[in-house]
Amino acid sequence: MANQTGNLTETPINTFLDDFMTQFSLGGSSLENNIILFILVILASILTARVVNYLLDRYIQRLVSMTKSELDDKILASIHKPIYYIILLLGFQIALTIFFKPTDVIFQIITTLLVIVVSLAMADIIVVILNDFGKRLAKQTETSIDDEAIPFLSKLVRFIVYVMGLMIILDLYGIEITPMIAGLGIAGFAIGFASKDTISNLLAGFFILLDRPFAKGDRIKSGDNLGAVVDIGLRSTKIETLDHTYVIIPNSEIVSKDVTNYSLPNMQIKVRVTFGVAYGSNPSKVKEIILEVATKSDYVMNEPKPVVYFREFADSSINFLLIFWVNSFKDRLKAVDDINTAVYKRFAQEDIEIPYPCRTIYLKEENG
Repeated sequence: MANQTGNLTETPINTFLDDFMTQFSLGGSSLENNIILFILVILASILTARVVNYLLDRYIQRLVSMTKSELDDKILASIHKPIYYIILLLGFQIALTIFFKPTDVIFQIITTLLVIVVSLAMADIIVVILNDFGKRLAKQTETSIDDEAIPFLSKLVRFIVYVMGLMIILDLYGIEITPMIAGLGIAGFAIGFASKDTISNLLAGFFILLDRPFAKGDRIKSGDNLGAVVDIGLRSTKIETLDHTYVIIPNSEIVSKDVTNYSLPNMQIKVRVTFGVAYGSNPSKVKEIILEVATKSDYVMNEPKPVVYFREFADSSINFLLIFWVNSFKDRLKAVDDINTAVYKRFAQEDIEIPYPCRTIYLKEENG
């Protein structure tokens, strides 16, 4: 990009000041008139900045304090000082242009300071909005993704805004930024390739945050891992298995596999248990015993009611299927244990045989 500083002196401000000084006979070679005008502009800019500061404190602050949201209060606090400094810088730019005559150096220095102030203010405003969004999101979720993502995004936003401000300043001084952008692109590609797993886990964490396929405390199954979700982080999800071991699963693996959530649409779990009895047993009696035991169990829900079906003729038994519901996944094994124990005792009392696989071997005698 070619240096364009030669065109910077012809500005609307300079034209206005030339007309002003000519109109009121303050122009020409009179150093005294220029000093007076310089001081007046400085004082006017300070006065304007203080008036705006007063209006923000007295009226705007009163208006935003009447709202229920704290976001507008924080945004106002973020732009309070930047507005004050911007007015002062604009006043100094005008004043210096009057006293020292229009120069490219003055324009560049003041504009550089303005870009810095505006960049800082923009970064603060965006971060305030992100933090407010994060607090609202934290009230709706029990995950730690938002706790990790919001600070990460805040730092990323600040970095991007500062880089943009730096590029504007470099362009202002006629420094070529195209090669720098290309260099950043190549460096970014190299860094991204080296950390592709980390980036994929971060993106997967955001997908989980937005889609919410499960929440903290849900009982899920991902691949061969079955357990309760302990924590959902930005890079990984932690689950506690049934044998009380922690499994840390990268988020990229979770989003790339089928996930079974036993807690959705609610915590209730359907349980199936098969019972086999010997051939010759009374099917009606068997069903009656199983259903009676299931109904009396403290872990089995009354609605939907438990049901028993004569399922099949197996090789060494006739099989019955019991279907019932429990309130949560953690009650599943307790219910199965309770029912199996009670059914076994009742079968023994009622002389209902529980068969086991057996083989009969016939040996043929050979005549010697």
